[in-house]
Order: sequence, then C-alpha cells, then structure tokens
Amino acid sequence: MPDITLYQYEISPFCEKVRRILNYKQQTYSCENITLLQSQLGKTKKLGVAGKLPALKIGTEMISDSTDIAYRLEVLFPEKSLIPTNKKQQAHMHFFEDWADESLYFYEVYLRFAIKSNQAHWGKESAKYDHPAFAAIAKFVAPKVLNDVANKQGIGRKDWATVEKDLNRHLSSLEDWLEDDSFLVADKLSLADIAVFSQLHCMMTTPQGQIAVSQYSNIQRWMKNVDQLTCSTL
Repeated sequence: MPDITLYQYEISPFCEKVRRILNYKQQTYSCENITLLQSQLGKTKKLGVAGKLPALKIGTEMISDSTDIAYRLEVLFPEKSLIPTNKKQQAHMHFFEDWADESLYFYEVYLRFAIKSNQAHWGKESAKYDHPAFAAIAKFVAPKVLNDVANKQGIGRKDWATVEKDLNRHLSSLEDWLEDDSFLVADKLSLADIAVFSQLHCMMTTPQGQIAVSQYSNIQRWMKNVDQLTCSTL
C-alpha cells in the first residue's frame, strides 16, 4: 500500500473534503500543514500544477485540486465508491459538488473573514502553524486577503443582512431536497454529500453559521449522518 500524504491548510473546506473522502475509504494517511509563509515562498506551487491546496501525494504521484483528488482516489480505491454508476445520478452529484465548491464556498469565506467579529479568530487560525513572528502579522493580513477574494467574487460587497437572506435561500432549498432522503444523490453517500457537508461544516465554525443551519432539521439530520460515515476511525 503506497504512503499517502495530504498537504493542506487545516481550516480549508476543500482539505476537509479530501480528509473525509480518505476516512470513508478507510485509507491511512498523514497530513502536512502548509504555513502561510511557506505558501508565500512558493511551497504550494511546487506541490502541483494548480499551485493550490489540497495536494495529495500517493507514493510518487502528486495530485492537486480536491475534485481531481476525489476522482483519482475513486480509481485507486474503488471499494466504498463515492461516484454513482448511474449517469443521471453522476450528473446530480456533479451539480451538487460544483455548487458546494463554487457557490457555498464564498459564504464560508464571508462568514469567517468578512464579518468583523470573526476576523480576529480566523486570522489567528490561518496562521496557526506559522512562526510566531510571522503569525503576528499574518493574522491581520489573512482576513484582508480572503475578504478581497470575496469582494472580487461579489459576495464581499454585500452587507450581512443580504448575505444571510441569500444563504437561507440556499439552505431552505437544501432542506426541501432532503425531506425524504438520507443523502443528496440516490440512496447512499456520494462525493456530493461530502462536498456540501464540508462547506456547511466550516460555516458552522462561526456563530452566524451555527444559527443559520440550526433552523433546518433535515440538514442537521443529514449532516450528523455524513459526519458519522466520514469522521476518522483509524
């Protein structure tokens, strides 16, 4: 069995997504937490073509991007599959995963880094593994950088009342989708569940995210189920 190393930003929902895939597939792996300073010095660019995390090393093979990693793991470890065989179900899975990665992600960024009351904590967490001298500066810079990302995407230019309304529109639709189902696609766990869960789980590290999700009983039931299936048991 090849050695597996996950290079990650610990607080990233995309890195959590990969950890939970590995956990579900019952693969033993180690994590290397990349610091902000290492990233600034080009460490992430050396780990993959995309120059971003997560990056996963399996033996001598290096893979970056959480979706590419997920599909590669499906080939290498097909047991406990996360991709349906039915083509229509595959399409639903793809749509949910892309929604998580390209839409819900920016709500997670907003909650942690655009709401002023959350910035200090998550700025500190972003620099958790850095040298104290660099971390003292990085904890202020990281929220600004990520808030700039949200501004360029558009969500960062909205006030919280507007974002809260938009987020609840997403959550209400997800609540309705889960009314009679245990999972997002078909009748078993898929990549869609892990992708959406990881974004919501990160949102819930903020008080505002906890309040938002707590209003939806189907989502809470579903999240508990996904968490039990994908938390580390090794």
